[in-house]
Amino acid sequence: MKSALLFLAIVGCVTAQSLFSSTGQTGIVNVHNVLRSKIAKGTYNAAGTIEPAAANMRKMIWDASLATSAQNYVNGCPDDHSGTSGVGENMYWSWSSQAPPSNLDSFGVSASNSWEKEFQDYGWTSIVLDMATFNTGIGHATQMAWANTNLVGCGVKNCGKDSTMGNMYKVEVVCQYKSQGNILNTNIYQKGNSCSACASGSTCETKSEVPSGLDALKKARMERSLEELKDLIEEVDFSEEEYQEDSDSSLIFD
Repeated sequence: MKSALLFLAIVGCVTAQSLFSSTGQTGIVNVHNVLRSKIAKGTYNAAGTIEPAAANMRKMIWDASLATSAQNYVNGCPDDHSGTSGVGENMYWSWSSQAPPSNLDSFGVSASNSWEKEFQDYGWTSIVLDMATFNTGIGHATQMAWANTNLVGCGVKNCGKDSTMGNMYKVEVVCQYKSQGNILNTNIYQKGNSCSACASGSTCETKSEVPSGLDALKKARMERSLEELKDLIEEVDFSEEEYQEDSDSSLIFD
């Protein structure tokens, strides 16, 4: 009986865990919150334009359930969105002639930075996400900046050599978000004094652009993790001839 039970345990369905370590998770969340904090304070510069302050910007935190969902999806190396109901989704692909490292944490930060960079590349002229604004190419960045979104979870996959891209090595990142953003003809955020429209029961953090509310020990650990992540990113040094990237963001109609 014991051997039979053991056999059943081995062949049972297993839910994938995110391949991002705690360091990778911290890096992803930090990139999001630095952007969101600057927007909240009215200091964010998008291609030369200072965006108005946000009255209702929520702090982003990592969500393990979303991370599991994203990891399950990215494990199939998909080419399009999952269509998961009730979640926003950003996707990122990276190709290189060099095999990726075993630790894929750096790709989460690279993906997040590339999404935020859309505001720098294409500008940001309206806090209402109409089709014209979305079509400028800032859909990933607007999901990152969506004020009512406060949960993110991501997965990453080394997809091996991609025959459609000259057998370059492909790494894919999927991030999922709640509450879902990128709702057409809806405000990305509410304009006004920082934290003036925070939800009842919430508090306003004003000390730093980095997630605050941490005691000294936790803050030191976070800073050490970010330094480790910077080292990982420096190790992944692809030349322009050897490296390409692409991304895709979901949009829903209200």
